[in-house]
Amino acid sequence: MINKKLPGWLLSCLLCVSPAAVQAAQHDPVVVERALAVEVEGLSADLPGELADNIRAFLAIERIKGDAAPMASRLQYLHRQAEEQIRTALQPFGYYQPSIQAELLDQQDRWLARYRVDPGPQVRLENINVVITGEAQTDPQFVQALADNGLRKGQPLRHADYETLKSRLQSLASERGYYEAVLSRQQLLINPELNQADIELELDSGPRYRIGAVNFSDAPVGDALLRRYVPFESGDPVSSGRLLELQRGLSESDYFSRVEVQPSWDQAVDQVVPIGVNLEPNKRTAYRFGAGYGTDTGARLSASLNRRWVNRRGHSYTGAMQLSEVESTAAVQYNIPGQKPQSDRYSARLAWETEQTDTTDSEILTLGVLWQKQLGPWQRLLSVDWEQERFTLDDETSSTSFLIPGMRWSTTQTDNPLNPSRGYRISFELDAASEVLLSEADFVQAQLKGKHVLTLGNRTRLLTRAEVGATAMDVFDLMPSSHRFFAGGDNSVRGYDYKQLGPVGSNGDVVGGRYLLVGSAEVDYLVAESWRVAAFYDAGNALDSLSEPLKNGVGVGVRWQSPIGPVRVDLAKPLDDSGFRIHFTLGPDL
Repeated sequence: MINKKLPGWLLSCLLCVSPAAVQAAQHDPVVVERALAVEVEGLSADLPGELADNIRAFLAIERIKGDAAPMASRLQYLHRQAEEQIRTALQPFGYYQPSIQAELLDQQDRWLARYRVDPGPQVRLENINVVITGEAQTDPQFVQALADNGLRKGQPLRHADYETLKSRLQSLASERGYYEAVLSRQQLLINPELNQADIELELDSGPRYRIGAVNFSDAPVGDALLRRYVPFESGDPVSSGRLLELQRGLSESDYFSRVEVQPSWDQAVDQVVPIGVNLEPNKRTAYRFGAGYGTDTGARLSASLNRRWVNRRGHSYTGAMQLSEVESTAAVQYNIPGQKPQSDRYSARLAWETEQTDTTDSEILTLGVLWQKQLGPWQRLLSVDWEQERFTLDDETSSTSFLIPGMRWSTTQTDNPLNPSRGYRISFELDAASEVLLSEADFVQAQLKGKHVLTLGNRTRLLTRAEVGATAMDVFDLMPSSHRFFAGGDNSVRGYDYKQLGPVGSNGDVVGGRYLLVGSAEVDYLVAESWRVAAFYDAGNALDSLSEPLKNGVGVGVRWQSPIGPVRVDLAKPLDDSGFRIHFTLGPDL
């Protein structure tokens, strides 16, 4: 071991260190963190909101505001960058000569970065030269796009307008089959000193490609059926809209879980391109089970089976059953695709239904055929049903048989099927029967229904509905209960029980009427995300004479926008009776 003596002066210094000093040295120094605030404002007037928002998006120093400020050197570096970032943020809006006052203040409890901006004069468009060459030069869609481009001499420059026009021309070329289209010239020339900008834009479309053969991958249904889904002919110009129509039709057919329609550009010959359709089959059989509750029907259970295809011709069948406290049904339906299978279908059905309410007790067996077809925005359904019904009304049991030709027309227009802000639904039904055609009696019956949704403000909607029905029949006592009109319930006049309203028999039970008049007006208000409150007024009745009075109900309700549609709970008061009634429903507004 080597011993060394410490110098005397060093030993003296060590002995002079106090215990308190040693203890203090063992702790980190206290650092007071100060937050950073950033202000962006106009120099001589209010700065437009879109300019202020874009400046904040470009400012690097903005991203750390509210946090503890970094070291002063780092903060000053970010501050020095701010002026150039502000200039860059203003240029997309046509401001190239701004005046900027920037200051970084070391305040007692915080750092403050303040930027006062005068955007200056806005650059305006002077010369606009947009040209289409190639086959698209005479294409009506491109001619219209140039006419509607929205760029005019003297208009303030906004880079977004220029980029939108470029994107529109390129998208249009893609949509309409100009596979070789390129922007051969694209210039935005800006002269900040004169506050002027020139646009030079030229699209060379090249030739327009045409559709060749349509090739389907292996599928569980035959090629003859698949080709009926094709909405174009070989030799037609390529159109992405028509290709999407083909893809949508096949996807909605229920035969496939995935559909991909793509032009095979690498196989094109002389501007004729084949179309490849890749199909992934769905599961052949689908099962569904459900449970629910409604104040009209009570608790209910349901089950269904869907055999998506039976054979190569695409035939299918469905079976469904529902059990509830009021209504129970069982049905099977066999479907055959029509000439336009997206919307054209033939069906045969067999159904059994029973209903037990305070006023009716019925059992119906139905055997029928249907033809469903889409005609523009309207769906048309033609049917012929043989109905055998046993029913009890006013303590009297009857049994009837009717052969009923029928027609249904319906259309729905809405911006959102599950949560519409606007839209409407209209349906019209017409049924008839004749003693000459295997029926107990002659009758003609018509029914018109309508619903409408209108937005009155950001949070308020007005929902209205109406229902009108009329029957022409000499001996109405022979009319089965399923074709008589009743009112009252969740979707009729709220405040009254299901089928509580209508003409009454000798013992006071409701037996249904020849006519139906129902109307409703409801206002709902969005109070929170997915939640609304509502107030409503309903009026209506089932009648034997149009001179009879209507019943009225008012109430309030709560709406929850669930993932599968609105859930409604209403508290309704009948104005012509005592008490209250709660209504619970689930389903779309239209």
